[in-house]
Amino acid sequence: MKKQNWYKLIYQFAIIGILVFMVFHLLIDKAYAPDFEAYCPFGGLQALGSYMTMDSLSCSMTSTQIMMGVVLFIGIVLFSRLFCGYICPLGTIGEWVGKLGDKLKVRITLTGIADNALRLLKYVLLFITFYFTLKSSELFCKKFDPYYAAVSGFSSDVVLWWALIAIGALLIGSLFFRLFWCRYLCPLGALSAIFKYSWWFLGAMAVYVVLLLLGLNISYVWPLLIIAAGGYILEIARMDRVRPDPVHITRNTDTCTSCRLCTISCPQAIDVASMEKVTHADCTLCGDCLHACPEKDTLQINKRNMKWLPALVLGALIILGITAGSLFELPTISQKWGTEEQLKSAGMFEMSGLKNIKCFGSSTAFANQMRGVEGVYGVSTYVATHSVHILYDTAMYNDEKIQQLLFVPVKRVIEEVPEEVDKVVYYTMTIDKFFDPLDATYLQHLLDQKTEAVGYQSDFACPVIVRIYFPEGREPDRETLVKAIESKNLRFTVNENEFNVKLPYKVIAFEEGTASLSRGEFVRDMFMPTKSFFNDNQNYSADVIKGLPVRLGDNAQLKQRYNFLISHLSNDSGIVGFETSLDEAGAEILTLWYVDTLTAPDRIFGALNADSLLLHYGDGSMGTIVNPFRFAPSDTVTVSGAE
Repeated sequence: MKKQNWYKLIYQFAIIGILVFMVFHLLIDKAYAPDFEAYCPFGGLQALGSYMTMDSLSCSMTSTQIMMGVVLFIGIVLFSRLFCGYICPLGTIGEWVGKLGDKLKVRITLTGIADNALRLLKYVLLFITFYFTLKSSELFCKKFDPYYAAVSGFSSDVVLWWALIAIGALLIGSLFFRLFWCRYLCPLGALSAIFKYSWWFLGAMAVYVVLLLLGLNISYVWPLLIIAAGGYILEIARMDRVRPDPVHITRNTDTCTSCRLCTISCPQAIDVASMEKVTHADCTLCGDCLHACPEKDTLQINKRNMKWLPALVLGALIILGITAGSLFELPTISQKWGTEEQLKSAGMFEMSGLKNIKCFGSSTAFANQMRGVEGVYGVSTYVATHSVHILYDTAMYNDEKIQQLLFVPVKRVIEEVPEEVDKVVYYTMTIDKFFDPLDATYLQHLLDQKTEAVGYQSDFACPVIVRIYFPEGREPDRETLVKAIESKNLRFTVNENEFNVKLPYKVIAFEEGTASLSRGEFVRDMFMPTKSFFNDNQNYSADVIKGLPVRLGDNAQLKQRYNFLISHLSNDSGIVGFETSLDEAGAEILTLWYVDTLTAPDRIFGALNADSLLLHYGDGSMGTIVNPFRFAPSDTVTVSGAE
C-alpha cells in the first residue's frame, strides 16, 4: 500500500478548504468581504518592487504581504520552493488534475528542447508582470491570474479572456502535460527558480544598486530584464545543479534497491533514483519521494530522518511573516512637494480611521487633492490602518485646522417628509470615530433601518457635530437613538451588492431636548443644489443661452445618478448646463441651459426620456445604462445668461 505524505496533504487540504469555505461564505452571505490576497507573497514582492522604484505600494498591499514575500525568498534560499510544493492552490490543482491525466493515460512529461523552450514563457510573463506593476503601481498579475480570477468572481481587475486562457492552461494543460502551469507559465515559479540561484539574483541587484549610487540613471527595466534572462539560462543550463543547496534530499546508494518508487512518485518527474543528492531546480522538497521509499534510512534530508522538517519550517516561516508584517507599516504612497526649507520646518498631522484610504488609487486621489492646498507640503498614506500623515506649514495651520481641511460636511435627506407633517424636530449630538464621507453613508443606512429619521447633517468639530431630523411626534427617545448610532455592525444593500460593516461610533455629548423647524424650512435647509456646466459654455454669449426649467418630481430621488444624466446630455453639443433649484413651494426644479441656435426643447426632452443613457468614462471609453429618469413636458421659460 502506498504511503501518503500527510505533511503535504494537510497543507494542501487546509488551503483548498479555507478557500472553498470563503467562496461559499461569499455566495451565501453577499455582505461577507474576504481578502483572498491577505497573505499573497507574489503580490507582496511586486509591492516591494514598486515601493523601491516608485516609492509607493501596489494596490492595497501592506507590510504583511511584503513580509510573506521576504520569507518566501528566505525559505527558497535556505530550504527549497516550499510554497510551490505545499501551499500554492494552483500547484495543488495542477498536481491533482495531473493525477487524473495519469489515470486516463493521457498525460506526458515534456523533456529536451520542447521542455527548455516552454520554460522561457514563465520568465517572459515574470518580466511583463513586474514591468507593468512597477510602471503603474497596480498589480498586473490580477489581469490574468487564474487564482485571483476564480476567487474574485472575475472582478473588474480581471481581463476576462486573459483569465479564461490562463484557467484553460492550468486545467487542460495539466491534464495532458506534467504541471503545465507551474513549469511553463507561472511567473511566481520563475521568480522562485531565480531565488534558487540566489547568488545570481543578489549579485545582479548589488551591481544595479552600486551603479545607482555612482550617479548613473539606469531604468529598473534593465536589471529586471537581465535577472529574468539570467534565471532562464541558469535553469536550463544548470537544471540539476542548483546552488546554494543547504537543505536537500539525499539517497544512500548502499541501501537503495533501485525500485524507482521515488522517481515514480515525484510530482515534478525528477529522476531521484539516479541521484545521490537532489539539487534539481524543480525540487520543492515536498517529501513525496521520502514517503514512497520502502527502504529504511535510504532517502533522507541531509542524510537524516527528518521527513517532518519542510512542513515544520514552512509553518514557522508563515508565522514569522505574519508576525513581522504586524510590527511595521510601509506607506502606500509617500509624496513631498515642498522645498527642502519648507519640509524642514513643517508640522506633521496624523489621523487614522479614514475609510476612504483603502488602496493605491484612493491614496493617489487624496494626494492630488492635497497638492492643491496652499501650505500643505506632502502626504503619506497607510491603507492597512486607513491612516494619513500630512506635512503642513505651521504658520498657516495647526492640527485642528488640518483636520477641518479634511472634513467634508454632509447634508442627507433620507426620505421625504410626509405631507401631513407640518414640523420637523431634530436632536444635536457629537459622535466620535465619525469623520469621512463613508461614515455619512453608514449613518444614513443606520438611521433608515432603525429610526424614522428624514435627514441629518454634520458640521466640523472634535468630535463631529451631527443633527438628526424626525417628523414631529415620530422622534425616538434619547436612549433608543444612541443605541441605534452605536450599533456595532451594519448590513445594507446597494445595487444588489450586500455590505457588512463593523462600526466604531460613540455618542460623546447629547444636547438636552429637541429643536424644531417648519416642513418648508427643513426642505430649504437640506437642499443641496447640483450645478454642472460643459460643452464650452463659457464661449457663448448670454443672449444665445436659454433656460429650460423642468419639474423633477420623483426624479429628485435619483440624485446619486445625476452625473449619469449629465454625461448623457453632454452628447448634445447645444446643451451647456445642468442646474437644480427649489421653487417657491419647495419643489425641486431642473434647469437645462442650452444654446438656442444648436438645439431645441423638443430635442432636449427626447434626450431626457431616451431608453438608455450614453455615458463617457474617465478613460475615454463609452458605455450605456438603462435610463432611470422619466420627465413630462412643461412650459419653457426663456432665461437670459448663464452663471
